[in-house]
Amino acid sequence: MQSTVPELNDMSHASAEVDVLAFAFEARSFVADLNAALAEVFRPIGLTCVQAEALLALGHLGPATLKELGEHLVAESGHPSRLISRLVADGLVAREVSARDARAVTLTLTDRGQACAEAAREARAPLIDEVACAYAGRLAAGARLMSELRRHLARPGAAPARESVPSEALQL
Repeated sequence: MQSTVPELNDMSHASAEVDVLAFAFEARSFVADLNAALAEVFRPIGLTCVQAEALLALGHLGPATLKELGEHLVAESGHPSRLISRLVADGLVAREVSARDARAVTLTLTDRGQACAEAAREARAPLIDEVACAYAGRLAAGARLMSELRRHLARPGAAPARESVPSEALQL
């Protein structure tokens, strides 16, 4: 199979290397800055970013297994058991035996968890709206580019890369 990536001469290779590394740096920095801004808006309601993400995801999914929830959480790398244990201890999430499989556990938001998820949604709305208004037309293209880059970096035989979340699932 032939590569669809064009060959680079020495001069363009150096420039391309700088571009790739600068893009990676900016992507990591954006995530850190966004998480810091979200931490600030979630702090008054007593949630961390990761806790808010889990509550919002579980609110969107409805009853879900730990594995299903983990597939929607970037920060927990697919293993959110400690996070969920904390949310259960805080009375925000309930664990129940699955109606589909008695060996599985289903997670649901408690009434208090639903209220916290709604408070998190409301708390982040001004920040999300501000960014969306400032960069309206470019966000979708940027998300597509990131998704393409992630697929490009996926290696044959390696553990599958986390799938991109469909846009409707992001409306947490």
